[in-house]
Amino acid sequence: MTQKPDEITGQWRIALVRKLAQGGMGAVYEGILAGADGFEKRVAVKTLLDRFTRDARFMELFVAEAKLVSDLVHENIVQIYQLGRREDGGYYIVMELVEGLPLRAFLDRHIQQRRRIPGPLAVHIASRIARGLAYAHSFHDRAGRRLNIVHRDVCPANILLTTEGLAKLTDFGIANALAMPKFGERWLAGKIRYMAPEQAARQAVDFRADQYALGATLFELLSQTPVRPDDSDPRREDFTAIAVPWDRLPEGTDDGVIETLRRALDPDPARRYPDTNEMARALEYCIYRDGYGPTIQTVEAYLRRYFPDLYLRSPAGAGTDAPLAETIMDER
Repeated sequence: MTQKPDEITGQWRIALVRKLAQGGMGAVYEGILAGADGFEKRVAVKTLLDRFTRDARFMELFVAEAKLVSDLVHENIVQIYQLGRREDGGYYIVMELVEGLPLRAFLDRHIQQRRRIPGPLAVHIASRIARGLAYAHSFHDRAGRRLNIVHRDVCPANILLTTEGLAKLTDFGIANALAMPKFGERWLAGKIRYMAPEQAARQAVDFRADQYALGATLFELLSQTPVRPDDSDPRREDFTAIAVPWDRLPEGTDDGVIETLRRALDPDPARRYPDTNEMARALEYCIYRDGYGPTIQTVEAYLRRYFPDLYLRSPAGAGTDAPLAETIMDER
């Protein structure tokens, strides 16, 4: 007879130190997870808005999706550590804390300074996210079943650049839950600027919708122009008919990069890549075909030169980041 393993019980707490971001679904905080004998670990804590936690249908899917992606462990994906429930009934997610900045902020500063992001650097960042997506798209559970995970909200706001130069994709699972058909039209998930036409039309989507969104992200990194106007409305427009402004790509953009973008941004998902690993290889070939190209060290050096403020972080709790009067407890 196999002996049942003992259950480990105990207590841990998370002190929320400062708010890192506020979004349409909730807020993300830096937290300090405290364990036994003075053990501490800095983490990110995402809390959900009350209107989501009060929706039983949404929470059912949200919890299922959090469980679905909990085993994703890849250097280009922000890892989920824990899904918890607070005393007031609200849910929260404990995640890997990333020191760095969102790709959205990285892009915006270049636009403000009227400076182009070096093409090979932009392609390198996109290729790393493609590798993370390829890993998730092909992920199998412990029984060997392919989970068919789709992010559904790949965009600069959900890509983080670490101070070490790594690109990481965050918010897996949240868009998945929001996009379920049972939520109807009001729950269309994702950013319109980066959304694949079939997703905007509320049709069934697969991994190729993420390829489109990554292609739209790379196009914007290179051109500083979105693939479609900000005021595009899927309720009034056919997204398959909106022309990508190819003329906004910088002169001299690598032909291979343009070909990869044309394939990823094809309105017909059947003409995109049959496997996201293939898209990642195509991007890598564009920057490494001569035997050398940008690396994470290249990205780090670039950040140190143009974003030196990232490396001058004040100690947690200093100044306006004084500790919040809030603590999450979990007893088992």
